[in-house]
Amino acid sequence: MFSKTIRICIISLFFTQCSLTSDKSGVETTNLLSLLAASNLNPNCGITQSQAIPSNLTQVESKSRVKYNVSDCNEVGFANLGLTQSGITKGATGSSSSSLLSTTTDVMLATNKGGTNIEVTFTLNSASSSIDVIAYGSGTPTSGPTYRLLAGAQTQYKNASGVYGNTGKGGSVSAPIPSVGTTYTYCLDFQYTSGGSRFLNGFNKPCAELTSTERGSMSYYPIMQMMNVPAYTGGNSLGFVLNGATITSFTIGSIVSNTEM
Repeated sequence: MFSKTIRICIISLFFTQCSLTSDKSGVETTNLLSLLAASNLNPNCGITQSQAIPSNLTQVESKSRVKYNVSDCNEVGFANLGLTQSGITKGATGSSSSSLLSTTTDVMLATNKGGTNIEVTFTLNSASSSIDVIAYGSGTPTSGPTYRLLAGAQTQYKNASGVYGNTGKGGSVSAPIPSVGTTYTYCLDFQYTSGGSRFLNGFNKPCAELTSTERGSMSYYPIMQMMNVPAYTGGNSLGFVLNGATITSFTIGSIVSNTEM
């Protein structure tokens, strides 16, 4: 019981540091993640750290990436990772639009540092399945700028009026269309440019597999929305709606897009 309490305290300290943006907080976060790695948390319901993906954009920090493995989390496990859930079963699997998973503390990176990347590994379990990935969010359920990943359809986004519509894509690529029952990893940027613009740029592959060409030309962005993106001022939490879908992990880091207008 005592060791479990210590682990929960360490995780609580880690989330506190994630909300800070100074260089000192980066060092402290690294130290806390080292403690987490040395703990005996279930590796399939735990937090790990990976190297930053360097950016060509001067305002973007090379922040270490923080991965949440949730494939073996139950209700207690979610709570230990600073997550709250409703209608989510071990997996993490949801059955309807009321199946919600979200962070209990602020985890989004500062907008003046380029925004936040969310990498998510997921499976859509039926033809009517979808996943909402909600960043810079607030409230219960979480509300904010959103990607909607759909079975058998083009990725959508929620516009500034709260209406969902299809995202665009670059001219050199096709829009990704997820199939039912297949596991995918998507790399999704919630970008905030130095000029104050908000872009949703996404890739249907792990962030680490992206080439400099893919990252450096909008023509190669398979998911792209540059107009009518909601403001990133509602909050700093991250949320998911798992409507007949499963996520096994998600990672929070600096954006990977190397372009802006």
